[in-house]
Amino acid sequence: MALNIQMPQLGLTMKEGLIAEWKKKVGQPVAKGDVIFSVENDKATVDVEAQGSGILAAITVEEMVTVPVGTVVGLIAAAGEKIEAETAKVQAAQPGKADAPAASAAPVAPVKAVPLADHRPSADPSAVPAATTPAKAAALQQKTPPADGFVLASPLARQTAEALGINLAEIRGTGPEGAVVGRDLLRAEPASLPAYEKPKLPEKAASEITQPLAEDGKVIRLSKIQMISAERLTESWKTIPQFTLYDEAEAEAILELAAEFKQKGEPVSLTVILAKLLAHAAAAHPLVNGSWLGEGKVMSYSKVNVNIAMDTPEGLVVPVLRDCGGRGFKALGADMKALAEKAKTKSLSPRDYEGGTITLSNLGMFGIKRFRAIVNPPQTAIIAVGAISERLAPSEEELESYRAIEYSITADHRVVDGAYAARFMATLKSLIEDPFLLLL
Repeated sequence: MALNIQMPQLGLTMKEGLIAEWKKKVGQPVAKGDVIFSVENDKATVDVEAQGSGILAAITVEEMVTVPVGTVVGLIAAAGEKIEAETAKVQAAQPGKADAPAASAAPVAPVKAVPLADHRPSADPSAVPAATTPAKAAALQQKTPPADGFVLASPLARQTAEALGINLAEIRGTGPEGAVVGRDLLRAEPASLPAYEKPKLPEKAASEITQPLAEDGKVIRLSKIQMISAERLTESWKTIPQFTLYDEAEAEAILELAAEFKQKGEPVSLTVILAKLLAHAAAAHPLVNGSWLGEGKVMSYSKVNVNIAMDTPEGLVVPVLRDCGGRGFKALGADMKALAEKAKTKSLSPRDYEGGTITLSNLGMFGIKRFRAIVNPPQTAIIAVGAISERLAPSEEELESYRAIEYSITADHRVVDGAYAARFMATLKSLIEDPFLLLL
């Protein structure tokens, strides 16, 4: 009995996923536990393992296509197994197939059953598989739309084509059932691409333009994580009344503390030290470690779980360093190192993102001295930390130098006001300048 491969639900809030990459090709053997494809959801890129062994008989959803959770994306069958009936089952399970009246009423053309041993990907992309009917083969090769004008295409291809003004009917699709997918637009012949036309501007606006518009460039597709991040931060900026306070503190004590851990070979970075210090400051000002619930209600959390902003090739990710107030520097440092390694290899799990109560963003390693961050909803506050730099202070006889660190808090004004946030900043400053206060 063949096994349907479905889009998994990789978190309670996940409703759809994007096929980032197929790790196996049609016709290749698959063992239970093998990674067969990777999925981008709203939080991470996750490898999906096979739930059974056999041969990858079919791929029904191409790469870079987004489908709802539960959608059948492929088929695993035993070597030599006839797949005629199973192929029909896979097609029937696709979203939208059962809802199309014409499809449900029309008779299904018989398809020759072919053993899986004969299914091998062709080196020639224009070749038609042996199991394809003459009618389907003609449909795959045609470049003109059907009588009703509809062109089968993935959502990504439709959005990109609309943005670029490309006629999908002129693009040969290489996706399932001959659908046009995103990669087909990159292979489009120049004749299929629209000629550039400068936009028509009102006379006043046109007279104010002193530089010509750029006439070349390319469309860059953001990752699923980046798209979700953009949506969340746009929502944050539009719906949360945010304000920012800035301050600086002498950094000599935390630098000495970090140096001691480094000398002992323990992975406790400045970011880890700052996460623990802000957790203790938040414990003293609990509204900062909360969420706005509406109707005058605020959820204040008992533990401080700090989202740590990390830069990766896929964009910004914010995994959670848990219980920063209740655990020691060494344990937090070990967890931070593990999260950083997982972020580099794109192996963060959905749980690595869940449960954050406040966010820390450190751009000091890039030389940025101060910046304003955007609140990460539904949290109340985000702490932004800049680079450590030299300062001069007058002494009795001459000027003395010391090292200082700048930081800021951006907070939800519905939960905390400026005075409350200022008191939190003062507490954090005292802890940065004397972290041994944690021992008292």
